[in-house]
Amino acid sequence: MDLIIYLGGGSAALLATGALARGIWRINRRIVVIVNAVQELSPNGGRSIKDTVTRTEEKVDETARELCELKQQFDDHLSSGG
Repeated sequence: MDLIIYLGGGSAALLATGALARGIWRINRRIVVIVNAVQELSPNGGRSIKDTVTRTEEKVDETARELCELKQQFDDHLSSGG
């Protein structure tokens, strides 16, 4: 009878250890996902999403400046009469 109790206690301990290990594994996986996302959103010399967005923003600003200059030239051309 004592053997059955010890086997049951050992099995319960193994199940509890497995459940704890699974919970720790899930937490670790979430931490890894968060770290990867933070790394992707941090500038790293040209390869991250942050760097790509920054380059795109600079190009849009440059294009907007060029468009304003062209519009001003066109308005000057129209007002000078030809």
